This record gives sequence, structure tokens and C-alpha cells, in this order.
Amino acid sequence: MTAVPPLTIRSFRIRAVDAPLDPPLCNSLGRITRAPLVIAELQTAEGPRGSAYVFAYTPAALLPLAALAHNLAEGLVGRPCAPQPLWQEQQERLRLLGTEGLVTMAIAVLDMAMWDALGQAAGVPLAVLLGGTTDPLPAYASLRGWGPAMLEAEAAAAVAAWGARAVKFKLGHPRLEEDLDTVRAVRAAVGPDVEIMVDYNQALSRPEALRRGLALQRQDVRWIEEPLHATDDEGLAELSQRLAIPVQGGENWWGPAGMARSLAARAVRLCMPDVMKMGGITGFLRAAAIAAAHRIPMSSHIFIEASAQCLPVVPTRHWLEHLDLAAPLLAETIALRDGCALVPDRPGLGLRWDEAALARYAA
Repeated sequence: MTAVPPLTIRSFRIRAVDAPLDPPLCNSLGRITRAPLVIAELQTAEGPRGSAYVFAYTPAALLPLAALAHNLAEGLVGRPCAPQPLWQEQQERLRLLGTEGLVTMAIAVLDMAMWDALGQAAGVPLAVLLGGTTDPLPAYASLRGWGPAMLEAEAAAAVAAWGARAVKFKLGHPRLEEDLDTVRAVRAAVGPDVEIMVDYNQALSRPEALRRGLALQRQDVRWIEEPLHATDDEGLAELSQRLAIPVQGGENWWGPAGMARSLAARAVRLCMPDVMKMGGITGFLRAAAIAAAHRIPMSSHIFIEASAQCLPVVPTRHWLEHLDLAAPLLAETIALRDGCALVPDRPGLGLRWDEAALARYAA
């Protein structure tokens, strides 16, 4: 691996921004029109900097998350920029409070900024620093629309624009037939050679998940994502046994321990842990080891910049989910071509912020 000079954390700057999502992200719960992000900017005493962001999901959590990240960051000033031991230290120190929810999210943004600084200091992409390559990654288009008309147009556009070989979209209409109409419309738009995956965002009961899963597997759907609540390991395991279509999950696991519990219960046959909810790059690397131990294909969930740098070292790497939440704030986004995401060759995470946009959407 590439050598990294020793770094010391001099300061963190925590910024809260509330950018528009255009187009909005739609699902059975409604429309998500905003991207409330917390950004951590790390300055080391030796010069290299690091930057990363996390997604607060709702504006109501934005400023509390930013405040928590700021408070945790103060305890890191003057310490070596060593994300793995600091990650473990914070897990132990915050054990009585609990390390899920906002706590994990705050730990994650600091962890990712530290890893970015290490990549900047080494002058290589984080994927290379971790021992991987920057070869193109198979990516699927994570669609934002709702219903047949919106989704067939969006899916066709992704296939035409960058040769997407797989698309995923949200289901969970009141009637099963509406879900099937949506799948048929997207299939007609993309043709027989593009894979289709669907996501229920935990919307179904156990009986309804089985009924819809049986119907969807006859439509050549490649996975059914989060049909039940993310904590219903028993129900998901039973569903996984009864369906031929793989059950996908993991974006709502909190930390490697939460992932390990679900995989031990055989709740899913595919997994897609979230780099933020795993606790950052450090947690995501531990998640990769757990997936490899269970021999389960592992994809990513949003956070395309960090995910694109981590997936190259995932032994059971599957898909990069392409859903670009930070695009309104970036001067340059990850390029897509021939069904793949092109991993940036810039040092670290490869983030380049648009300072004018950050100022415009500052919370």
C-alpha cells in the first residue's frame, strides 16, 4: 500500500447545508425535496486537508447532527489523524449513550474526512490507498420518480445517456397491480437486457411481502429491497426462504454489529450497507469483511463518492448505487459511461465543492 506521512488533526470545520433535490426523490412515503447535508472539513497541522459529508434525511435533524459532529470533533483536535483507532475509541467512549442514529452519523462524517486527508497526504485516490484500483465500477441507476409514466421516461434516459445496464425504482402502491404495471412499463422502456430491481422502503406486512414477491419474481425482477421493516430479521429470513427472487437489504443497518446480527439470522441474500450508517469508511471496511465471511454479494447505498472509493476493496463487490445527492453542491461529479461509474483519480475521496453553492444553501 501507499505510504502516508504522519498527520495531526489541527481543526475541524462543520458546515450545515440544505440543498434542493431536483428532481425530488419519491417513494411510498411521499416526496423528498431537500438534501440536508452536514460537511466536515479537516485541517491537519502538516497541511493536507480532508472533507466529507453525511445526509441528515430531514431538515429537522440537520442542525442537531451538525452540533453533535462539532462536539465530537473537538475531542479529536491535537490527536493523530488515525481513523481506525479513533473510530474504535469513540465506539467505546459513547457506549452508554449508544452508537446508533445521529451518533453514528456524526462519527461517520469525521471518519470519512480523516480518510480523505490521508488520501490527500499520500497523493492517491482512497481506493488506491486501501489497496484497490480505480477501475470502472458497475453501477445501476437509482431512479427518483414514482409511477409508470415518470419511471419509464427516467429509466430510458439513464440507458440512453450512460448505457445503464440496471435500474432500480420504488414500489409500494396501494394495489399490487399498480406495482406490476410500473414494472411492465419500465421493462418496455429499457428492453430485455437491462436488469430491474425494486425497493419497497420497508412498506409491506409479512403476508403482503410474500404475495407481491411471488408476483414480482414472475416479472424477471432481480431483487426485492427492504420489503419488511429493516429490524424484522425473522420475517425477512422466512421471506428469503420462500422466494426465488433475492431479498436485498442493509441500508438501515446501524454499524457492523447490526449488519452481523441480520446476516447471522439469514435475513437477506444480498446486502447494501450504507457508508454513513456503518460509521464511515472504517465501519464500511468492517462491513465488507462480514459480507465476505457470509459470502454475500455487497453493493453500496448512496454516498457515491465514498462508496466508489471503498467498493474496489470489497471482496464480494456487486453494484454501486448511483443516486447523486450532493450534486448541487459539487463542482464536479462522478462520471458515468458504458454502465459504469468512473472512479475519480483525484487524491482521497475526490470531492470538489462549489463554494458558491455551499454559501447559497448554508443552513
